[in-house]
Amino acid sequence: MRLNANDQQTRPKEVGGLSLKDVDSFIHYMNGLLEELSSKVGALPKVDQEGNSECPFAEELYVQKDECMEKVERESQKLQHYLVLVEEEVARCRSNLERISADASSLNLDEAKERYDAAKRSQESQYNNVLRQRKALTDLASRTQKMLALARSKAFPGRNPQKSFRAPAGAFGGWGATGSPSGTSDGIPGRPLFKNEIDSLISLGPLGNKNS
Repeated sequence: MRLNANDQQTRPKEVGGLSLKDVDSFIHYMNGLLEELSSKVGALPKVDQEGNSECPFAEELYVQKDECMEKVERESQKLQHYLVLVEEEVARCRSNLERISADASSLNLDEAKERYDAAKRSQESQYNNVLRQRKALTDLASRTQKMLALARSKAFPGRNPQKSFRAPAGAFGGWGATGSPSGTSDGIPGRPLFKNEIDSLISLGPLGNKNS
């Protein structure tokens, strides 16, 4: 059966709502997550078996690492769907190239041969692209598993680390929001900035030389 030249340009249908255009975006996204997780693992301070550390916010850093690790685990589950999509495209391009070669050998007209040559070049380009995507996905799967294994090995000793209270930026309208002291420090409520002392000074009137 001869393959119509227009069939060479037909793109595969989406698989599970995914298309080949999404593959590179997913790879880029996952690479960013792996870099973030690697950074958080590398920033973990030393903690003894009782959970003590010279770093005052060591437990919070372990919480952040665990949260990032869970996100990588969750997002990496999508990887298999992309591999299925790419494998189907590899098979489609290979089949088309085989049919083009078989059909082209029986052509006599130069114009028809030119069309088939153009179709072959197009399929070869698509084929090389999905081969690249397949390798990138398999490499990503391997690196993801290694990174997750490393992150799991860096567990907080003895128990799950507890998340500390994280105030939203500007929640108290003080230092945490503007960087200037106004009764708060790093988002933690504090007493008014010497309010009583200032009121007392104001009640004394203008400050001056008592002997004048």
